[in-house]
Amino acid sequence: MADQRDSFERVPMTAQEEFEAARLLAEGYSTTTPAAARYRDLTPEPLRGDAVPQVQPGRPPMSQKATDHASLVMAYSLGSLPAGAAVSLVLWSLSSVDATTLALAAAAPAGLVCTVGIAARMIGRAVRDSAPALPRTTTVHHHHGTTHMQHNELHTEARWFGRTTNQLPYDPS
Repeated sequence: MADQRDSFERVPMTAQEEFEAARLLAEGYSTTTPAAARYRDLTPEPLRGDAVPQVQPGRPPMSQKATDHASLVMAYSLGSLPAGAAVSLVLWSLSSVDATTLALAAAAPAGLVCTVGIAARMIGRAVRDSAPALPRTTTVHHHHGTTHMQHNELHTEARWFGRTTNQLPYDPS
């Protein structure tokens, strides 16, 4: 440790640097000077060669997929603004009505759900009751002669906002 201390040379300060150091010490010990809210170190960063930064092992801070997902979430969250504005407008308009009108407005969605449920039940009952009246015929097809079997595979490439391309394999016959 002694060798390291001996290797540093003390550089004499200029008159301006001595004055600045004395002023900073006086301000530090003064009771009337306000405390500093921040400090900026102006000493330059020590350089250790001209090598470029290397990728460190381990997980990166955020992958490209995660960045894309985060930007999609922020873009899709804009879709909630119209719904929130509509709810706010309805609540603001209902703030100046009496209790009876407010109760009717609150009961309207429940009444709509009940109406749709009753209609669905009536339609289901009508279909169930009319099912025995439908004819029960079974059609059987008998084919005689040579048959030709053909097997086609449909390959579909779907894109989000692009054109969907359906391709059948080439059949020379």
